[in-house]
Amino acid sequence: MNKIPRSVCKHIAPFLSEEWVMNRPIPCFLPFYHVVSNDELPYILNYNYFDVAQFEKQLDHYLKHFTPANLDDVLSGACTGRRMFHLSFDDGLRQCAEVIAPILLRKGIPATFFINTAFVDNRKLFYRYKASLIHSTMQVKSNPKAERFLESASLGGRQILSVTASQENVLDEAAGMLEISFDEFLTQNEPYVTLVQLKKLASDGFTIGAHSHSHPELWKLHEEEQFAEVKTSMEWVVQQINPGIRAFSFPYTDSGISLSLFQRIKREGICDVTFGTAGIKFDEVENHFQRYPVEYTGDFINNLKAEILYFELRKWIGKATVTH
Repeated sequence: MNKIPRSVCKHIAPFLSEEWVMNRPIPCFLPFYHVVSNDELPYILNYNYFDVAQFEKQLDHYLKHFTPANLDDVLSGACTGRRMFHLSFDDGLRQCAEVIAPILLRKGIPATFFINTAFVDNRKLFYRYKASLIHSTMQVKSNPKAERFLESASLGGRQILSVTASQENVLDEAAGMLEISFDEFLTQNEPYVTLVQLKKLASDGFTIGAHSHSHPELWKLHEEEQFAEVKTSMEWVVQQINPGIRAFSFPYTDSGISLSLFQRIKREGICDVTFGTAGIKFDEVENHFQRYPVEYTGDFINNLKAEILYFELRKWIGKATVTH
C-alpha cells in the first residue's frame, strides 16, 4: 500500500465523527483562498469561491478547532505540536482589502496576502481571468468567428478556462473579435488591490507576500526564469512594503520546483519562508510549508475531514512528507 487516492478519503469522511477527525495531530493548518464575494465575478470562472456568509461560517469552524497563528508563529515553529492555523490569500484581488480584511480584523484572525506584483494597481489582468471574461461574454453574445478561432486553438467552450500562459496571445486576439478591452475592464472594475490598500493592510497587521510577478506556470519555465519570477516579485514587496517576514507562495503549485532552486533562494537571501499548495503535509525543505486549498466544490467540512484523513493515512505509511 504505497498510494492512497484522495477520493477514497472523501468517500469515508462523511461517516467519521467531526470531533474525532478534527482532533487528529496535524502540521500547522494553512488554509488558503483567493477571493470572497457576494457578487458573481465574470472574470473568475476557473475556480470556486465563497460568499461572505459561507466564509464567516468557515472561519468560525477554524476558530472552534484551532488557535489563530501569525506568520511568525509558523516560521518559528511555535505551531509545532499545537492546533493552530494561519490563513492566506492569493492573487491580490480587491476583495482582500474591501471584504476579507474587515472580517478578519473583527474576528481577530491574522493572515498573509500574497500578491502578483505585475497586477497591483490594476496594471495587467491575469490570463485566466481574461479567459473567464471571454467565456462569460460568449455565453450571452454569440460570435461564430471567435468561436471558430478558439476551437482552432483547442480552446473551445469551457476548455478556454484551462488556458495556459503561452496561449495568452490567442486570448488577446479573441478579445478583439468580441470587442472586449481588458484595459477598459481594469479601469472600470479595478479587480486588484492598489498599493495604497496594500500599505493599509500591512499597517493593520497583515503580512504582505509575493506570489510571483505575473502568475506563470513555473514548472514550464527554465530554472533561471523561475528564479527571476521569485526574485522580481520579492524585491518589489520589500521595496514597497518592507514586511517583517519576507514570504513567497508558489503560483498554482510547487510541484516541479527543484531542490536546487530552493537552495538558491535561501543562499541569496531572497525570502524567509515559502509555501506550496499540496494540502496538509510536511515538507523536506526547511522553512517551506504546504497549504490547504479550501476552494474545492462540495461540502466544506467533509472536504476538510477527508484531507486530514488523507494526511493520517499517508503518515501511517510514511508518505506524509513532500520531497522535491
